Amino acid sequence: MHRPKYTKIKSVCLSLAIMILLVLPFSSTGQSSLEVFLDSALVNNPEAVSIQTQIHSYQYDDQMISAVLQSPKAYLSSELLVAPYLNNNGKTIDTAPSDKAIGYDIGITNGGLYSFLFNLELPLLKRKQVVHLQEQNRVEVEKLKTRLTLIETELRRTVGSMYFDALAQQANVESFRQNTVLMNEEFQLIKSLTSKGLFRISDYKMMELELKSDSIDLSSSVNDLELTIRQLKAACGIRNRDISSLISPLIVTTEPVSKPSLFVRSFAHDSLATVSQQKVFNDRYLPQLSAFANSGLNSNSIPNMQRHIGASAGVLLSYNLFDGHQKKINQDQQLLRIDEAARQTQLKLKEVKTQSDAFLQNIGKTRDELIKEKQIQVEYKELLVLYQDEVQRAQISVIDLITFLKKYSSINLAVNIKEITLKKLINEYNYWNN
Repeated sequence: MHRPKYTKIKSVCLSLAIMILLVLPFSSTGQSSLEVFLDSALVNNPEAVSIQTQIHSYQYDDQMISAVLQSPKAYLSSELLVAPYLNNNGKTIDTAPSDKAIGYDIGITNGGLYSFLFNLELPLLKRKQVVHLQEQNRVEVEKLKTRLTLIETELRRTVGSMYFDALAQQANVESFRQNTVLMNEEFQLIKSLTSKGLFRISDYKMMELELKSDSIDLSSSVNDLELTIRQLKAACGIRNRDISSLISPLIVTTEPVSKPSLFVRSFAHDSLATVSQQKVFNDRYLPQLSAFANSGLNSNSIPNMQRHIGASAGVLLSYNLFDGHQKKINQDQQLLRIDEAARQTQLKLKEVKTQSDAFLQNIGKTRDELIKEKQIQVEYKELLVLYQDEVQRAQISVIDLITFLKKYSSINLAVNIKEITLKKLINEYNYWNN
């Protein structure tokens, strides 16, 4: 007597559980795009942050080079030297020690040195050195900027790959959701027709069990999606735990770059850095000239110290005549580095060309496969209408219906996954095409 009422309650509970699961995958707080994750990954990348700081630091280095090599230097200096004597008739310090006194020769110290001077130095002939050192800095800055661009490109590749994997998982959830919606619609129709005797109760029960099984699969898929998105956020340094639905990005294949590949620019910078280092090294063989002057107290004896106040000025010139062929040795070393950079450039270009050609070929094949799968998808949509019409007339078995609905769902999922795979391949091709 109570069995129909229990069955009705059970059916209502199942419908309610299905509705909750259908809403669950999209109980997000908003939507997230690939660019949002990329921007966050770059901002939170420790190496990128360090490089940006180093680039700013080189701006101060240029000012420091000019300040050290070209700016006049003014400073105060003071010196007190006491040279005591032993065995000098009890006099520790004396400007005329006896012949038996023990201590420095009076011609060297005269008993001490007392000075307090204002000094001025002016470097001369330093312009070429300043130019070469600042040129070396500019090369280093360009190397850092190239590395920063490479980090951004690598993040676009790795984060993009993770993002497309998450999109594939989201497509899987959407496939389960759509299949559950469709299955539930057919279940309600079969339930109605069963009450009219057009379907067996066993058919109704089979549909009910199938819905329960699908609801479990949907729930498991939702959990996998949440975990995937949280891992993606963690990789990009995003700390909030909200699960947002992902937007499929518009991505197209980039045109081959006309300028040197990003992957070999670092080798070009290495060669330029080697040349600039050679120039800086060779600057030590230029004449080194500086002018100096000082004024103040400078005395080596205490008596009449107040009269030993004066000034002096002069020029200091030095020129390197021979240093054991260091210049030639250094030049040979630099030529080896330049040759190594050239060889590495050719090897890297070969790798880049091989990778980009392989991905371009895969992109073409995947596009052809996608066109064929979309044609099949259209035919299955038309076939779905026929199946639904046969269900209304009770002209199809429930087993055949369930089999078709699962195949229909797998075809739709295959198309979505293929579209995501195509975008993932384009993302890889664009990486190698920089």
